[in-house]
Amino acid sequence: MKTYRSTHLIKPEDLNHHQNLYAGRGIEWMVEAAFVAAALTHGDSSGLLYRNTHQFSFNKSVEPGEIVSYYSTVVRAGRTSLTVRAALIAEQSGELRAEGYVTFVTVKSHTHELVAHGLELDEAVSQEEQAWRDKAERFFTG
Repeated sequence: MKTYRSTHLIKPEDLNHHQNLYAGRGIEWMVEAAFVAAALTHGDSSGLLYRNTHQFSFNKSVEPGEIVSYYSTVVRAGRTSLTVRAALIAEQSGELRAEGYVTFVTVKSHTHELVAHGLELDEAVSQEEQAWRDKAERFFTG
C-alpha cells in the first residue's frame, strides 16, 4: 500500500503546559493524516466516516520548532472499513515519536448507510508492514 505524508511545524499554539506538543493536537493531526490516506485509497472522501482511534502512543515528546510528519498507510481493509496506521516522525532525526491507528467506515454520502468498498490490500512489502497489519487485525479479533 502507498504511504502518504503530511508535515507540520510545531508552533507555540500547539504546545501544552509542559511546552511540548499537546496530545490533543497530535491526535487531531493523526486523524486528519489517516483520513487523507483512507480518502485517497478509497477515492471518495465524502463516502468516509470516522469510526475509531484504536491507539495513539507517544514514545518521546515533540518540542517547539521541530518539523514532524505523519506517515499514513492503510493496513487493514474490512468489508466496510479501512484502518490506517499513522506514524509521527521527527523529520530532522528520523525518530518515531508517536504512532496510532484510525478506522473509517465507507458509507453512502447522503444517508450514511454502510456500504462495501470492494478494496483489497496488496501484499505487504516488508515484515514491518506485515506487523502493522497484524496489529490492526487484532483490534477487530480481540
